[in-house]
Amino acid sequence: MEALTKFAFRATADDELSFDKGSIVKVLNMDNDQNWFKAEQNGKVGYIPANYIQMKPHDWFHGKITRTKSEELLRQQQHDGAFLIRESESSQAQGDFSLSVRFNGAVQHFKVLRDGEGKYFLWVVKFNSLNELIEYHRSSSVSRTQQIFLHDMQQTIGVQAVFTVKALFDFKPQEENELEFKKGEIIEVVEKDDANWWRGRLGNREGLFPANYVAVQ
Repeated sequence: MEALTKFAFRATADDELSFDKGSIVKVLNMDNDQNWFKAEQNGKVGYIPANYIQMKPHDWFHGKITRTKSEELLRQQQHDGAFLIRESESSQAQGDFSLSVRFNGAVQHFKVLRDGEGKYFLWVVKFNSLNELIEYHRSSSVSRTQQIFLHDMQQTIGVQAVFTVKALFDFKPQEENELEFKKGEIIEVVEKDDANWWRGRLGNREGLFPANYVAVQ
């Protein structure tokens, strides 16, 4: 996923990544540490402080969701081309992703490939980020044998939860409208209009929480 850097950062350790203010970085992993994300820029990979960046909107990214769960979510959709991006189950490398797409009542899965320069692609055309790949395949088929164009998933907001997530860290609210939870608790997501802050339900409590504190079940 792409993120915009809010401040300049200069690495102080070998495993950190330096960047300038106003540049774009590719976030490869944000599950292991809430304060430091693994990212890539210009072919270099390292850790960056989470509060130095602003994630670009990416409602299509579902993190460590399983292949089975992705099929369950997409079969609830009513239109062909509904899709999501998830971390690849078949690869142990961070930054490897799969694209799951609904078509003709079934779900097809495509492995997102990367070349030696870190560019993403499905077939021939290569992109600097997942965001660029997604935008391209909204008007160019993801399949070589069928005409399948990507369309955003429609979310049902209301009494029923969109899906459930598991808390990766404890969260202490700073505002009255935020939802407190402990690491390991299961939260029902009822709204995710914002890429960074979702609305969830835990027991009889409901409120906002940071999306990077949870993982999709």
